[in-house]
Amino acid sequence: MERKEFLDILSIMNHMAHVDGQMHPAEKKVLIAVFKAAKVTTEEQKLIAGRSSLEEMIKEIQSDDAKNGLVDMMALVAGADGVFDDEEKLLIKKVMKRVGISPEEHIYFQDDNNLDIAMVRSNAKKILQNLTKNA
Repeated sequence: MERKEFLDILSIMNHMAHVDGQMHPAEKKVLIAVFKAAKVTTEEQKLIAGRSSLEEMIKEIQSDDAKNGLVDMMALVAGADGVFDDEEKLLIKKVMKRVGISPEEHIYFQDDNNLDIAMVRSNAKKILQNLTKNA
């Protein structure tokens, strides 16, 4: 995965963390962990903060690794506070549709398209490692 795709994933994660109107401390903790693990620079943080067009960010996610990493990270952020809000569900479904991943095919969404929060949380370290090693 190219660094640009990785930064787009972080931008979408940031959007995800704010979609329900507030960033829960657990969601913030996930974002901070990813930023630190991937050694995101101050310049890159400014780029991420300046991105506002979700559609443009999604269009730039091209590789299969980036698409899968995006969905995994969105699941991790959505499940961080232990609640899968309606706004989060709508956003994840929209993004998954745009990148060509159906909820029925994804390990974290198979049960009636709901997020399996327990499974996501138990795989958090693995999700973070997979994303940051490809960054």
